[in-house]
Amino acid sequence: MKDDVYDYDQQLYDRSFLNCYQRQAMVMLAERVPDLPLAFYNCLVGGDDIADQVIRLGRPKYDFQSRLLDPAALARVGVAREYVPFDTYAQARDLVIDTARRAGYVILFVDVYYLPHTPEYRTDHVVHTITLTSYADGHWSILDDNRASVLCRYAYPEDVIAAAYDNGKLRHVSWFPAGPYDAAAAVTGSAAAFSEVLRAYDDTYALLEGVEDLLGTRWITPARTIALLYDAFSVYEGSRACLRAFVARQPAYADVEPALADLVGRCRDIRNQLMIGKAIGQVDAFRVAAACAELRAAEEDTLKLLRGQGGA
Repeated sequence: MKDDVYDYDQQLYDRSFLNCYQRQAMVMLAERVPDLPLAFYNCLVGGDDIADQVIRLGRPKYDFQSRLLDPAALARVGVAREYVPFDTYAQARDLVIDTARRAGYVILFVDVYYLPHTPEYRTDHVVHTITLTSYADGHWSILDDNRASVLCRYAYPEDVIAAAYDNGKLRHVSWFPAGPYDAAAAVTGSAAAFSEVLRAYDDTYALLEGVEDLLGTRWITPARTIALLYDAFSVYEGSRACLRAFVARQPAYADVEPALADLVGRCRDIRNQLMIGKAIGQVDAFRVAAACAELRAAEEDTLKLLRGQGGA
């Protein structure tokens, strides 16, 4: 099946920090809400939180829990969330078709076992989301990840979508109504909210300090350790990329945008080392640890700048 890549900001809305549901929602909203990044002030995720979820709990990066969809943050830019359970596709069908027609999209939670474009087709049952964009002549046009986690267009008969929905463990229909909002109030309100986030933010930097010890532990296989750290730094990188998009739209914080861009680059360098390590089965622990030490220093400097700019 040939990929038809969808046109969107692949760097900002990638799968390093956003799960499938969040990414699809953000891509749809970005087309409808020009100031959407003003809702990203909760993307200042601490290394302790990342380590707890990804390293200690072993939660995959695509299941990382964050406050990205905080209702108050979305409301500032005129967005609400609808999240409705239906036992069967037949029960949801009228709403799904009507919502796709009115809103231009609707997101379904499905089982990818039934979708031929996915790696898990007929081999594994995995909860996932797909975005339905239009319905005609018994077929749905949808958006979903390809094997490289890039959003692409696909088309399926309605019975394929119905089977994927009906056999899923989590059968929900979701969309995000977008209405008018006061742009100036959104800027000032999100800046004030971010100031509170900064005031409450705390991190021990145990993730960055403990990388060398973690890579040397005898209690986890090297391959598993490298994979966990790869996911952890993917989340780290993606969270700082989203935060960078937020501060770029904030007059009070815009001067800090280059520092956040630097953090994104540093995280990417570490992640790339770990990606190579996943392929060859080992990494240079001293080199990774040195990069983490430099990232910590840059992170602390950036936080000082943010707090200084915002008065936190």
